[in-house]
This record gives sequence, C-alpha cells and structure tokens, in this order.
Amino acid sequence: MSKKWKIVSVIIAIASLLFVFYPEPVPVLSLGVSSDGRYVISAHAGRDADRHKPVGKLVLWDIEKKTKQIISKKANAFSAAFVPDSHEFIWQDDKNVVHIQDVNGKEVNAFPHFQVKTHIISADKTFYLSSNMESHGQLYKGYGKDLIPVYTDGGFPFPLTLSMSENYFLSASNACFGDNDPVAETNLTANPINPSSSKKGSYDEVTLWDRHTLKPFAILNGNCGKTTGLISPDGKWVVTGGENAAYYMWEIDNLNNRQALSMPNNGIYDEEKFKDDKSVPLPDKLKEAPISVGTIAYAFLTEKDFVGLGRSGEKNGEGFEFATLYETGEPWIKAYVEIGNDPSISTDSYGKNLSVSSAPKAHILVTGQATGGGINVYKYHPDKMELEKIWVED
Repeated sequence: MSKKWKIVSVIIAIASLLFVFYPEPVPVLSLGVSSDGRYVISAHAGRDADRHKPVGKLVLWDIEKKTKQIISKKANAFSAAFVPDSHEFIWQDDKNVVHIQDVNGKEVNAFPHFQVKTHIISADKTFYLSSNMESHGQLYKGYGKDLIPVYTDGGFPFPLTLSMSENYFLSASNACFGDNDPVAETNLTANPINPSSSKKGSYDEVTLWDRHTLKPFAILNGNCGKTTGLISPDGKWVVTGGENAAYYMWEIDNLNNRQALSMPNNGIYDEEKFKDDKSVPLPDKLKEAPISVGTIAYAFLTEKDFVGLGRSGEKNGEGFEFATLYETGEPWIKAYVEIGNDPSISTDSYGKNLSVSSAPKAHILVTGQATGGGINVYKYHPDKMELEKIWVED
C-alpha cells in the first residue's frame, strides 16, 4: 500500500471512530415541560428515522440543576409529554407500551396501546387522548378495554397538535376553507364516528371538541395548509397559525369573534384590516430582520401572553432572532422578544411542531435545536415583556 493510501485509510478509520463515539446529534421531535418549570422531557430521532415509526432517545432534563439523563434509547419520538401539575411524564416505547413515570424513575402506570402520533393527558390522568399513526391518525379517548373512538371519519396528516382545557380539546392539522365558509361552523351534523372504509374527512382540519360529550363543537376556518393551534391556559381562547400566513384567535364563548393577529410592519398582508393597528412600533434594528409570527408552533408564557414561532433557520446564525408576542383578546403585537438563532431553534420543519413547550405559570419556554440534539431554555419576564435565555445544552 502506498504512503498516500495509508494516510487515507488512517483518516477513514479516525472518522469512523469519531462517528461511533461522537455520533451526529439527534434532534428533538417532541418535548414537554413540567408545570412548575423545573423539568423537561424530550424524545429524539435521527433525521434518517422512519417518519411513521421514529424511535430514539428519551431524555430528562433538570433545569434547576442543569443536568440531563437518558431514560430510554427506544422511545417513540412523538410521545414525550408531562402530566400537568406534576413531576410525572408520559411516553411510549418501541413496543407501543405507554409509560407514565415520575422524575425519580418510579413507574406509575404502563399499558399497551397503538403507536401514537401524539397524545395528551389530564392532570388527574382520567382523560387520555391520543391519535394513532395508522389511517393517517384518527382520534381516541382512553386505552385498553376503555378505548373509545372519538374521530374515525377521516384522519389527521402530519403535523397534528392536540391541546386541552377543562371543557374542550382542540385538534389542529392540515386545513383549508372555502370563500363562503363562516369563521366558525357550530351547527355540526356529520357523525365523527364512521366505521366504514369510505371516509368523509368531516373534521380533519381545525376542530374544537366538547371534552364531556366527545362531540365536535366547532370547526374554525381561516387557515390553509399545515396548521398549528392551542387553547389558552385559561380556557377562553383558541389561537392558530398556518402555511397561508394567516394567524387568528377565537373567543370560545363567542366563536364569531375571530381576531386576525397583527403582523410586523403593520399587517402588510392586509392594510385595510390593520389600518388602525395598535401594535408596538417596530424598532429600527428589526425593520430589516425576519420576525417569527407563528406558523409552526405557539407557546403560552403566561395565562394570556403567547409567542408565535415560525420556520427557523436550518443552520445556526440563520433565520429568526425575534418573535412576536401577543395577549389573548388583543390582536396587536405587544412586544418583540428575542429567541436568538445561535443555536437556531427546532422549528425548522413542520414535523417539529411538538418540539416546543412551555410552563405558563412558571414563565418557562423550552425549544429543541435545529442543528443538534440539545434544548434552549428561556425565562419570560412579564413586567419587562422580555425573554431571557437561561440555559443552552447540547
């Protein structure tokens, strides 16, 4: 072997060792924050993972101690979430068993289930809602012998966001609407349970459901394409944003009160709608900068204040450095908060809509990273309307 090829062989061997001992960081696909803002649970899968069965690491992060612990290397990467008002979290393994365990390692419950696309659970753990991966993601309450179909007349494509309040739950996925559709449809007659192979897709879009009856309460129109949405922590509002660059909030007790959220530069997409815009003036330093509004994820920083996160840069130093801050009931921009783009946050693709979470009572926001397997942790200061980055961990 020539000297040249010996050098090449050594380089290849070193590169192989580096790959083994320092593998490519595996990004966050879902995460949850404990209600007190102390802990984060995140699930990761490689960029080459099977989108329909992404299996990877489950990591527990302690924000106070700034430590992390790998809980599993065989977790469904869409399944990480915290049980509200507790230090218990929920996740699913590669055998489709759903686990509820606490941060000290104690398993509270475990049950076999279908592979979930996403799931949420109430604080008392009596209301468990999940979407299956098959049939494009239908919706069920409970598990085992208590499994109840909620929506089988269609299916939710990626991405899907579920959120819940005391009286309602929201499903937000790919959406579209007709020119003559009302802002909210409430006289709903289509049966959401359709056991036949012929599906009508009657509630595939943005739908508010009655948590007590499990019936659709309203279809919320205005977004087109991939859409995200949340119910506010006080249960009074729904906020949504979609690919059609439309951002709305609906008052749940008066769904005809749909308010279009203002955008930077005084609502440039509809000057007439925003002619009396009362948004905080755009600082000179931001007039040439792209500002995140809310296409991929929303996060509540208090009971009423929320931030919209759009598609971030795929490389560090690229994309949004600031995001718009709103307050429910007021469509105007309240402030511009700094999220930073080094490291760039994890909303670099629509499939990462679950990689952002918050603890509104503790004013904590957590995101994954676009370029690595770490997290960015922020503390929101309501009095100053500022985000402070308090921990960045790879």
